[in-house]
Amino acid sequence: MMEIDVKEVLVLGSTGYVGSRLVPGLINQGYIVRAGWRTRSKLEAQPWKDHPKVKPVEVDVFNTDELREAIAGSDVVYYLIHSMYSGKDFKEMDRIAASNTASISEEHNVERIIYLSGLGEEEDNLSKHLRSRKEVDRILRSGKTPVTTFQAAMIIGPGSASFEIMRHLVERLPVMITPRWVRTKTQPISIEDTVLYLVKCLEKSEMIGETFDIGGPEITTYHDLMRMYAKEAGIRRRMVVPIPLLTPRLSSYWVSLITPIKASIAIPLIEGLSQETICSENRIREIIPQKLLTIGESIHLTLSYIQYSRERNQAK
Repeated sequence: MMEIDVKEVLVLGSTGYVGSRLVPGLINQGYIVRAGWRTRSKLEAQPWKDHPKVKPVEVDVFNTDELREAIAGSDVVYYLIHSMYSGKDFKEMDRIAASNTASISEEHNVERIIYLSGLGEEEDNLSKHLRSRKEVDRILRSGKTPVTTFQAAMIIGPGSASFEIMRHLVERLPVMITPRWVRTKTQPISIEDTVLYLVKCLEKSEMIGETFDIGGPEITTYHDLMRMYAKEAGIRRRMVVPIPLLTPRLSSYWVSLITPIKASIAIPLIEGLSQETICSENRIREIIPQKLLTIGESIHLTLSYIQYSRERNQAK
């Protein structure tokens, strides 16, 4: 295996759900992190912003001059950008952002791009959101810079949009009328295990240029996931009533009424719930062996963090 000498990495999307947890993981392993940010308030909220190994870099991936300055001098680029929050034109925005990153990474001889995508096979009738994730992967790979891609289903943790939808539904509704997607099988993974994979892959030359499915140790359905959440949260068991005629699009509007998740975000997420998201291979477990957290353990950690955050905010 080739020797890897990574010193400085750029995290595009450092203040997002995964990125904000990845930065301290990289710091703890001794890497210098260029933390790409676009919204100052989100950067200011990060506890790692003043760490001596962090170099905050203001960057808009649609501004090639800013992106060029951010990428210059980086050995590896983590691509954690998606434009789903931008509305109906997110697919075109994803294309532009990925194309800019691929071309400028090649221009600056970046050693590798590491990309977090979604689970789902191309031959399936993928949602617009998942199709866009796959297209981003193809665009990133169109350049000469090698890409390592991780494909994940729901990532369990506080702040994950798909997890927050489920959490708010279970907490607010004693009876849930849902479409058939509650019976769809999925293989969620904890945010802790996701971050560990993203960090540890920097040491593994055999992962360069490869794609890996990542998932937790259990396959379940969204219905059972809701039941497990209710149990861990100490909530009386919820009744879930599947209604075949309730389409994912209609249910996404319903979700936006019940939860804080906007319809523009709920629609692409829920449209993807009708396809199974199960790992088709588990090579990652041999390359980076670790004890994966169960769904129950992941939810328990998430609830503990939420409670800690509430208590800290109340104490201020």
